Amino acid sequence: MPTDLETTSTSGSRRHAHYFLFLIVLVTMFNTVDRHIISILLDDIKHDLALTDRQLGWILGPSFTIVYTLAVFPLARWSDRGVRRNIIALGLSFWSFFTFLTAWTQTFIQLFVMRMGVGLGEASASPAAQSLISDSVPPEQRSRGLSIMSIGGVLGLAVGMAGGGWINELWGWRTAFVAAGLPGLALALLFRMTVREPERGAQEKRDISREKSGNWWEDSRYLLSLPSMRWLILAHALALFYTMAKGAWEPTFIRRVYDMGSGAAGTWYFFTTPIPSMAGLFFGGWICDRWSQRDPRAHFWVPAISIIAACPFFLAFLLWPEDQRIALPGGLPPLPVAFVFSIIGSILGAMHSAPFLAAVQGLARLRMRASAAALFSLTGAGLGSGLGPLIAGDLNMRMEATYGDFAVRWTLAWLTLSFLLTALVCLVGTRSFRNDLARSQEAPPSP
Repeated sequence: MPTDLETTSTSGSRRHAHYFLFLIVLVTMFNTVDRHIISILLDDIKHDLALTDRQLGWILGPSFTIVYTLAVFPLARWSDRGVRRNIIALGLSFWSFFTFLTAWTQTFIQLFVMRMGVGLGEASASPAAQSLISDSVPPEQRSRGLSIMSIGGVLGLAVGMAGGGWINELWGWRTAFVAAGLPGLALALLFRMTVREPERGAQEKRDISREKSGNWWEDSRYLLSLPSMRWLILAHALALFYTMAKGAWEPTFIRRVYDMGSGAAGTWYFFTTPIPSMAGLFFGGWICDRWSQRDPRAHFWVPAISIIAACPFFLAFLLWPEDQRIALPGGLPPLPVAFVFSIIGSILGAMHSAPFLAAVQGLARLRMRASAAALFSLTGAGLGSGLGPLIAGDLNMRMEATYGDFAVRWTLAWLTLSFLLTALVCLVGTRSFRNDLARSQEAPPSP
């Protein structure tokens, strides 16, 4: 976790601010563990509950995102007016409880309902957390501050895949859901009892009384009136369409194409995707913070350049012959050559996240920061998270007759095109960002 952030809290010490950021990492980690642990368990759940890849696509995508999309904006509006600490703690309790209950599902419908419960709880976390961080970190370091939250999410992906994979091999997939859900209940209590609520706008020395928010329609209309926000939303949706499909199906790709168990697949995934992604998240934020001091359009330039650079490596990872391996010392299993490309692609491919989040918070006025994060998440979840895993599952079924278990390889390769489209949208977004950012700093007109 970055340590050079000059975090402060008007209601407490610098030590508390760093403690708060540490807890945010843990909250976002469990957010991601509970959302994505199912990906490493797919084949075992499929066999146990007699499901198809198409049904698994519905579990990975719409079951979660339908409820998430409906709930995220009302919960964000609550965060813009209420105590964000309490909202995060309540949501964490809710999604952890439904993750725990997933261990007892017996049918497709029951599993679908449990994932809906997880989606409802997790809708509370991201908007409130982004708003809290924006009021705890100076604007010139906001990309790095928000990268901390993204790093927690990627850490959760790593823990979920590796830990969930080995727990599944030792005790079964149901035990993996128990292990993922129970710690979150304790963390929710700790977060509620020990985190302080920072003053809104203190980091920018702006008067909150002059920036009162309107109703949800007025705030959304203002945000969507900014061309940069519209381009950000589209870029985010296209990026999530690919990254969520990749995150949901890549562990299954490793298991099927490389003929691995869930423990080995989760471990390789841990070292080749989440770990390098954490480096990319931090460096993306660090580069953006430095570049944006000279040109705020860095919030679009960094994602565009990094995504264009990442796509060839992702394609090489998917299409490289699986029998080509690199011998490792110490009796370690040989490293597939393709996994080296995954490491490089994961570093580059993660660099867009922090600049996107910082751009959204910069465009939002003080009393609509959580709402802006929700609008950003809502469209991304609905268009990207919901459709990406679902369409990937459907494509697997359509290509299964030709490619068998290797269909997932060609599915993910074709979906890489949406990541390239993200870069093109970012290039277009550079044209309006300067003017839109200046507009957001102006006090809204008096009613």
